[in-house]
Amino acid sequence: MHNKGLKRRYAASSDRVSGRVLAVLVALSAVLFGAFFVVGYDLPYAADPQFNAPLLTDALLVYTYALSIAAVIAAVVSMVHGVVRHGGSRYETHGVPSGRIALAVAGLLVVTLCLTFALGSDEPLLINGKVFSEAGWLKLTDMFINTSLVLGAVAVLLVAFGVSGLGRRINSKH
Repeated sequence: MHNKGLKRRYAASSDRVSGRVLAVLVALSAVLFGAFFVVGYDLPYAADPQFNAPLLTDALLVYTYALSIAAVIAAVVSMVHGVVRHGGSRYETHGVPSGRIALAVAGLLVVTLCLTFALGSDEPLLINGKVFSEAGWLKLTDMFINTSLVLGAVAVLLVAFGVSGLGRRINSKH
């Protein structure tokens, strides 16, 4: 009985911690983005005064990189923790085949990344008066943008499918 109380307390504690981390990140993001547009946003670019060179661009980039690195680390740690905790079991939670779902999502991600890279455009782009023509970087950029769009659309469709109850009606007929 004591173990159940400890698990419940641990779950509540981790919920509180994650909620506080989220609140801090949202507040920090709001402050940083607000400062980006308020503090020195209209500074002219030295090489071409027609363009802006916002003062806090470097801070915003470092913050974005730090959040991206932290997200990747959290994802890897979570994945390792899940594999270690569940090992070779069927990896089911309350009858939901979470192991198969995770495998399907990982497979969809890899397939989508490969397809969007292969189909990505390598057309040169004119940005701020400069031509960017390195095919690899252009295709890589297209890959990430298009993968985000495809996975977002798949997520919306799957949520709509889940909310519709169609899956339960199909499974109840078997």
